Amino acid sequence: MLSDRGYKVLISPETATKLIGAGMSPGELPWAEFQEEILCDTLSQEQTILSIATRYRDHGRKVIVLCDRGAMDGEAYVGEQEFSTLIDHLGLTYSELCDERYHAVIHLRTAALGAEEFYTLDNNTARKETAEEARALDEKTLAAWTRHKRPRIIDNSTDFEGKIRRLFSEICAIIGDPVPLEKEDKFLIKSFDPATISVKWNESTIVQDYLVSPIATKEHRVRARTDGESTSYYYTVKHDISPGVRVEQEKMLTKREYESLLTLRNPNMTTIKKRRICFFWREQFFEVDLFQANHQGLVLLEAERTDRTPELELPPFIGIIRNVTNDKQYSNAELAKNGHLHNN
Repeated sequence: MLSDRGYKVLISPETATKLIGAGMSPGELPWAEFQEEILCDTLSQEQTILSIATRYRDHGRKVIVLCDRGAMDGEAYVGEQEFSTLIDHLGLTYSELCDERYHAVIHLRTAALGAEEFYTLDNNTARKETAEEARALDEKTLAAWTRHKRPRIIDNSTDFEGKIRRLFSEICAIIGDPVPLEKEDKFLIKSFDPATISVKWNESTIVQDYLVSPIATKEHRVRARTDGESTSYYYTVKHDISPGVRVEQEKMLTKREYESLLTLRNPNMTTIKKRRICFFWREQFFEVDLFQANHQGLVLLEAERTDRTPELELPPFIGIIRNVTNDKQYSNAELAKNGHLHNN
């Protein structure tokens, strides 16, 4: 979503999972030494990512760095006194590790707090915590970050998709972008030429495939997104927990993992290929999807209402055919089942 808004997004991945995956096992070393290695690697990795970000910025790009976990997290595992001793040993201060290092801290509550039925260790083999242990660590981690001037909490009062939307809204508020509201509108539009857009726009190409699922209530899909510089790959699983409650899990893939999963492509569903054009117009964010292959000629517009523009105003340079916000036949999954839906 940030890429669609024109940002170059860089991610500093979680160090603990990386080092545990490399063979450094919790319990084999004293906890203080274990956390020292994690902290040192976190700082080194973030410095590399920030150096890369600076290079992009100096070439005129808007850049944002997202860090999965941060330098203060170790305090939750060893306690305040031992962590204080550790950072003093390294010649560091709390100010350097907290306020001076991160523009904002957004704490996503563990599913074990308020969404217990969704708590799982399946998405990270390096994690071993029970739900009770996860709750305790979540509280300790939050406490460690209370020193920061701008901590935010994303709780489990909505489903996972809502949680991600609230996270995205917080990020938009922090960086000064219009904050999206919950409501989105979808329109069927006439044939579209990006040259007619009177404002700056960004382009990407999306290829999405649905996979065979052994369980009828689960939807598996893979997606490749190319923005002109590079391609990112994603694997998504959606499944119904109860009537009206749907869980979504998504993770990034390597190219090899993506190509391997493509061998499980559902032969009864067509590949979704589309060219996506994104732009801001009068503080509103718009996405135009120009479908290709089996859906050649289909063009859909998604309009995002924001805190600055709660009343939607459509650009005059786009010809609207009709509003299809609640028409399920225009969802990606339905389009994949129905291989030849066009503008009409």
